[in-house]
Amino acid sequence: MQDLNLGNAKVAPDLLPTKPGERNWGLYSYFALWIGMDIGIPTYYLASSLIVGGMDLKWAMITILLANVIIAFPILANGHAGAKYGIPSTIYWRSAFGFNGASIAAILRGVVAAGWCGIQFWIGGSALNTVLGLLFPAWAAWELGKWVCFGVFLVLNIFILIKGMGAIQKMEHWCAPMLIIWMVVLLVWARTSAGGWGPLLRQQNTFASTTEFLTFFIVGLNANISYWGSMPLTVTDLTKVAKDQKSHMVGQFIGIPSGIVGLALVGSLVTSCTVVMFGEAIWDPVQLTGMIENVPLVIGMMAFLIIATLTTNIAANALTPAIAIVHLTGGKINFKWAAIVLGIVGVLLRPWVLINDMGVYMNFFLNGGGALLGPIIGITICHYFFVCRTELNLRSLYVPEDESLYTNLKKFNAPAYIFCFATAVVLGVLAFVLPSTWTQAVCTLGCTHQFSMIGMAVIIALLGVLMYVNRKGGVNPISILTIALSFIVIFLGLWVPALHWLYDASIIVGTVVGMALYYVLMKVGDGSYMEAKKVEHANALKAEAEKAKAPKEA
Repeated sequence: MQDLNLGNAKVAPDLLPTKPGERNWGLYSYFALWIGMDIGIPTYYLASSLIVGGMDLKWAMITILLANVIIAFPILANGHAGAKYGIPSTIYWRSAFGFNGASIAAILRGVVAAGWCGIQFWIGGSALNTVLGLLFPAWAAWELGKWVCFGVFLVLNIFILIKGMGAIQKMEHWCAPMLIIWMVVLLVWARTSAGGWGPLLRQQNTFASTTEFLTFFIVGLNANISYWGSMPLTVTDLTKVAKDQKSHMVGQFIGIPSGIVGLALVGSLVTSCTVVMFGEAIWDPVQLTGMIENVPLVIGMMAFLIIATLTTNIAANALTPAIAIVHLTGGKINFKWAAIVLGIVGVLLRPWVLINDMGVYMNFFLNGGGALLGPIIGITICHYFFVCRTELNLRSLYVPEDESLYTNLKKFNAPAYIFCFATAVVLGVLAFVLPSTWTQAVCTLGCTHQFSMIGMAVIIALLGVLMYVNRKGGVNPISILTIALSFIVIFLGLWVPALHWLYDASIIVGTVVGMALYYVLMKVGDGSYMEAKKVEHANALKAEAEKAKAPKEA
């Protein structure tokens, strides 16, 4: 660990590297963490959109498993930095985006995370409302009941979040085995009640051709990767307390796919049984509980669902945005108040609207969120492994210095903001001069092509504003150019029918294009910096090898 001499610099305690005594999360801690995050109500009906779209159960499970194995690699890659340096994500982002440029990743990730927080607040509140309605019939008739439960569940999330990583660890350790037991109990109950597994197991793919299947497969795979799309960016908030690299890598690699595939399979099998029991497929577990006559069983099921939603939301969605708020305000808002602000933003995003339509949820929220996050994921991984060779200047991430201010790339600052402004103008003009038959047509996002084009113009213009404000240093212009170019590539898939696969695979395309563009542009822009980091890494490996030999020789 580097000696972090901050001098007179003021840094919020929540942003400082973790101390050796705080790094106490082992393999089981990370396995339990992911079981807790995987098992939640959204995961329960994760397979539903795939099966309703035409897949059989086998291919739905293969798609979900493959997606989670794929997303595990970028999660483990960025997680390496957290375990090595003990830094939170908002500090880690400064290495690739610059001391002031980290706000880009913080804002884009924060918007997606706040949406997820709100959705989980609403789902957990709905589950609580169902339980109270069963216990007290008068509650079920009260129109404001669901809103009160929504508020109670929101406050509970914030309370546990404020208690910090220790409270989260204890909650995950306690909940993980209980959630696994709940899955087994639910499965046995459904199988016994229905007298069989129901018709969904016999359902075949309904696609007319291989091309039609592959088109849907790409969309479904991308949506399932995007389900955890924000985690590669925020995983250092979890791995900064890891005992060692092996603990988080093994624990996460086992935990990431196992819980989510397990619950998706349980959800599909139970839903298949509901066809026999109730004459229709019921994918929503909250709705299902209201149709079961065994009240104790219902209360038990809902209690577990509430716990599952709680564990998922706090660790996966709420922790990093709260830290990001502390970072964006320079520590003026502490972690406690940041958690409260996050709760307010989650409500303002109206989660009851986001999950009202499966098409909006999948194409707008999941794939749209993946489009925003993909390039950021690609840049962070490329910078850490291929540009810096895992050698970060820790002091420069806390004190603005040449390396984190990117003064060596200052000559690219003007071209970067000029490119962003010019691109925004071109997109804005095209949105109004192209034929109205196209601009007013609804695209995959659920809005008109014109609106999507204007929206992208605004986002790229904001990148230009950030670059212009920091034109004297503080933002990595290569990262700005990479983000802007990656966004254009992805959204061409919305605007050019022949290239629709670019948006269908938004998070995959964004990550790959982001990595490739960033590496090439950094090589051209400052190849000497990359060579210096290569030498630094070689020296670090040599020093570690000599240190390992020292005790034996002594």
